[in-house]
Order: sequence, then structure tokens, then C-alpha cells
Amino acid sequence: MTFIVNGAEWNFAGMTPEHVEALIDRVLDFVTISADRGELVLIGDDLQSRPMYNEYTLWQLFGEESPLQLSMEIGQELAAWLQRAQFYADVLEWPSGVEDAMISVGGAPTAQNEDLAWIHHGLRSGRPMACVTLGSDYVTNSTSAAGSVEMHVVSSEVGRRRFWQAAIKIEGDSLVSLVNFASHAYPDLYFVDGVLSDADHLAGGYLASRQRVQSALALLDAWGYWAFTQPGPAIAPTDIVPSTAGKHPNNQLIEHRFNGFGLMAAPEKPDVRADRSSREAREIVIGGRALYCEWHIKLEPHRNRIHFHAPVLESGNKVVIGVIHEHLPLPH
Repeated sequence: MTFIVNGAEWNFAGMTPEHVEALIDRVLDFVTISADRGELVLIGDDLQSRPMYNEYTLWQLFGEESPLQLSMEIGQELAAWLQRAQFYADVLEWPSGVEDAMISVGGAPTAQNEDLAWIHHGLRSGRPMACVTLGSDYVTNSTSAAGSVEMHVVSSEVGRRRFWQAAIKIEGDSLVSLVNFASHAYPDLYFVDGVLSDADHLAGGYLASRQRVQSALALLDAWGYWAFTQPGPAIAPTDIVPSTAGKHPNNQLIEHRFNGFGLMAAPEKPDVRADRSSREAREIVIGGRALYCEWHIKLEPHRNRIHFHAPVLESGNKVVIGVIHEHLPLPH
């Protein structure tokens, strides 16, 4: 479950200093977020010794005789990362077949690339791995003599989340893999302790609902904060309309927003809150604060619900996933 830098892309011939700095800065941003989330970014043994601009290696590009004259600040940030970076060759268990470094990506001619080979054979072995690129995100196929697999090439937050959501499936698409990767796949959601394990109590079990559960969580992760906090009257982020700055959206607008994102989400009716047993079944506690999770997603018309709450300080301003249940009690 790692990211590996594709050193072959670090070829800056013909680029301006500003362009090179922007590319390196993009990688450094990615690495910083990875460190904050406990996600490994591994490098190859030759990243710091391979030529990157004519005969100049990485650190020579930051020297006095460098033809690029790159920012010393970027160099210091790069050094801070690479001094503590781990090498994938140092891991205890190598993927089967990794000695074959002849790889074709996206139908391109086969070429030797140890970095991509490590990712490719890791994926073949059922280990979620992705390539950190200097370019844009994409998903492609990588092929060797041993076979072909789907590879995620990432550089942005969108690509990162797409990879971790795919990792849930790579690791077996089970409840265990969902629990293991949810914090990475849906980083803008706050999961109450044990709530994901409760998905196995959905009618038909988790496996019968896994696609709907994962889709709902992905949409909430992407748009939940915006739906709850963006002043009206915009229904979608692409709407270009004057907003009522400082005014929180009402439940009707929030519901319209969720429905527009493809989420069948709505708040409970007032009589549910008024009924003690019904209300308590939807209450959870975070940081000593009781939250009534009146919002719920209908995974099916008459059963299986995900109950959630708007972002609060106690959740780190993340949408709170509070209860997953076949059907909570309603007033008689």
C-alpha cells in the first residue's frame, strides 16, 4: 500500500527553471500530504544519481555551476524529504517477478524501468501500489511478459483518492479492506469508532451492498462539506450565482444538493427527533459532544441506511459517519 516515484520522468532537458521548480514543488506537496496521512512514498536507488539535465544529476542542478539555477528553498525542501525517504529495494518482501523490469505502460513500447516494474509486479501480487508522476493523474494498463494490470498514476488529491478507493477492491473488496483503507480513500469523512464494521449488519450483509456503500462514501467525501457549508442559492459547485455570504444553507437546499450529486439523502422528520428511543438510536458522541445524526442515505428504498452529521469542530470539520444500519427504529 505505497506510492513509488517514477524516476524516469525526472528528465528536465529543455525546461526553464520555473517549470522544473513547479514540477518538483508538486511532488513535495504530494509527499507532505502522504506523510500527514501515514502513506509511504518510496523511491528507487538511483533517483539522486541519475542524469536529469544533460549530464547533471539532481543535486548538481542545485550547485553553483548548474545551468538552471534552481531555488535553494526548493532544494532544502527536497533534501529534507530525500534524507528520510525509504527505498523500495529495502522492503523485506519483494513482489514476485520484479526482476523483470521490461514494462509497457499504456501501450507504449516496452522499456526497462525498475520503478514501474516494482509497481507492476506489486499489483500483480495483489498489493495496492501507485506511481507518483510529475504530470497529470490517469489510470492505465501496465504490461510485462507475466501479464497486464491496471495502474494508477497520480500527482493530485483527486488521483490519490481514486487510487485508495480502488485499493479497497484490489485488497479483496471485503469489509476488512474497507475498514483498513477508509481513512485514506475518504479522508474528508470522520468515521465513528466501529461504524464501518456495522456495515456487515446491513440486510444481505456488506458484500451485497458494498458498491452502494462505497459510492455513497465517495460522494459524501467529495461533496459533503460543500453541501453543508456553502451559502445558497447554488445547488452545484459549477453554478455561477451570487451567494448569500455568511448564511448557512437550509435543509431543503442541502437535500437538493445531495440529490444532484446522486445521493438519496434527507433529514429525518421532526417526529423522529421528538421520540426518545428513535432519537437516541441516531445519537453518537464525539469529543464529549452528542450529535443527532438526522441525515441519512437510502442505500435501498425501504432498508439499509447510512446516518451522518454535518461537519463539526470535534470531527475536524469533516462530515461525520455515525450509524450504518438496516433500519433504525421510528416512532410508533
